[in-house]
Amino acid sequence: MSLKRKLMSGALVGGLAIAGISVTAPTATAVGGCPTGKLCLYENINYVDLDVTSTSTNACIDLGNFGEHGFEYGIGSYVNNLPVKARVYHWGGVGLGYVLDGTISPGGFSSNSYNGDFFGEFGKVCMGSATP
Repeated sequence: MSLKRKLMSGALVGGLAIAGISVTAPTATAVGGCPTGKLCLYENINYVDLDVTSTSTNACIDLGNFGEHGFEYGIGSYVNNLPVKARVYHWGGVGLGYVLDGTISPGGFSSNSYNGDFFGEFGKVCMGSATP
């Protein structure tokens, strides 16, 4: 093999190696630092201070038992990496009981779930068919 062919062959192999490296994408970081297979709830916006994680697909979490203030102002941000929906309820008082605020779909996330109301204020989050 001539020197010219050897150089061209080496350049081609080197070029493919570089192309392979540049095409490979880095691993995506989990939204909010929430691991796969978990529901993550934060009392604060922007995924600050992870307060609750759950792997359960059929249970309710009493938010009053978690966070700095028992989710007094509701859920600030969330990530749902579970295969089931999570329904969010706030405490409506003795006459109303727990009132449905909304649903977090599988794969759903929000860095700021405050919308003028307190999403899950003093409430519960129920996964699967569980109810408060």
